[in-house]
Amino acid sequence: MEELDRLHKGLENSNTLIFKNHNSGITCSFIKEGLVYDSFDVKDQALADVLTERGMNGVVEGSNFYSLKNNYEWFSLSVKSRKLYSVLQ
Repeated sequence: MEELDRLHKGLENSNTLIFKNHNSGITCSFIKEGLVYDSFDVKDQALADVLTERGMNGVVEGSNFYSLKNNYEWFSLSVKSRKLYSVLQ
């Protein structure tokens, strides 16, 4: 859940999220005022799947970003429930 905490901190301190897919997951970069504020790798597949559903072409900005930021608790719950469902399968 460390990645979810880092995502939450990044959402609080930026206004754009960019992610890039690679073999072991995705890399998230938070941008504030045109500069990269924070960047980290997401290796959790459930979190990576939910993030890629939120962004268009690897970018979450504008109303989509603020929706993710303001509804973070629901976002977090959906990630955790997907993880639980995959464990139970």
